[in-house]
Amino acid sequence: MRILWLSHFVPWPPVGHGALQRSYHLLRVAAARHEVHLLAVAPPSAAAADLDLAAATIALRHLTAGADIYPLPPDRRHLRRMGLLLRGIARGESHWERWFRAPTMDDRVRELRGRFDLVHVDSVVLAAYRASVAGTPAVLNHHNIESALVRLRSDTARNGVTRAVLRHEASKLEALERDWAPRAAVNLVVSELDGERLRGLAPAAKIEVVPNGVDTEYFRADPGIRAEPSTLVFAGGMDWYPNRDAVAHFARDIWPRLVATNTSRRVLVIGRSPPSELTELRDSRIQVLGFVPDVRSLVSRAAIYICPMRIGGGTRLKILDALSMSRALVSTDLGVEGLDLTPEVHFLRANTPEEFDRQITRLEGDEALRLRLGQAGRALVEQRFSWTVVGQRLLETYEQAAVHGALVSR
Repeated sequence: MRILWLSHFVPWPPVGHGALQRSYHLLRVAAARHEVHLLAVAPPSAAAADLDLAAATIALRHLTAGADIYPLPPDRRHLRRMGLLLRGIARGESHWERWFRAPTMDDRVRELRGRFDLVHVDSVVLAAYRASVAGTPAVLNHHNIESALVRLRSDTARNGVTRAVLRHEASKLEALERDWAPRAAVNLVVSELDGERLRGLAPAAKIEVVPNGVDTEYFRADPGIRAEPSTLVFAGGMDWYPNRDAVAHFARDIWPRLVATNTSRRVLVIGRSPPSELTELRDSRIQVLGFVPDVRSLVSRAAIYICPMRIGGGTRLKILDALSMSRALVSTDLGVEGLDLTPEVHFLRANTPEEFDRQITRLEGDEALRLRLGQAGRALVEQRFSWTVVGQRLLETYEQAAVHGALVSR
């Protein structure tokens, strides 16, 4: 099968934020079975992260039958984004449609029209290319239900103007999902919960769950590193707002209570763009490590993985990484949303600062409990979330999409 894959970011290297890891591994699986050609935009944030686009192009061309990257304008990105947002409000459309539109990539998509059996659209925010792929069965991937994510973010916004803008954006994304999802041959979601959310917007849409996954061979605890019972770890790019909010909440509301009850506690915070709430604490017990290409030794040092997320949507690949490394997990309900984990079996539930303190205290004093949770988490990801298992599900949905034959339309 010949597949055209459209991406709203560069899916390489396979480290960093969860959506990137998901796209890379699914792309790898698809390209091993089919002839896949990748077209990807490179947002300004890619340049800010010092991503070598030439090296990325070479790596992705080695992985696929063909790959091209189209950088978005790097200059004045914040001003440009604000202008697109305001124009989107004036025109009654989501600003993402314009933000991710690269005219040169659109021209290439139009040039390739009719040459592929299937088009994989890696996010609904690539709506600007809908007309260009009209006539080809489409698989529409949803890393999150974007409208739900933005609406949840609006609920936590403190500024009234920001809250109003985000609610407007959420409504436009809902309209986009409602319109496009039924036109796709298959919609991929990461969990049954996201499937229910999308079905609520588009009852006629064909929806299949292809969950997030983990490289279970790569993510193993280092047996040569002794886990420290009072060392906690969080990993996740804080340039993604839900992670940023989670870490700010931890620094502001949870950490003061944790150190009040046990002054020997330490926390490792891994990920780019840490919020000011964290860096301004100037507490030597908090190690703010920024982006780390290989987190395994750091996660192995910590006996407890924390996930204080307050904004849901999709599923957290970093949670799967932690479970694969047999770490004991303390998380909010939203942090494990969509993964079908059982409290007291795969993780300990904590939704308030008091509950985080209580559950972490339990784990610090109970090695058997840490071991039991770690073993159960590892067994679960091996059974349900390895990329081998997830990739097979993707290939099955491609076959369904080709047979279903729904066409993208304007």
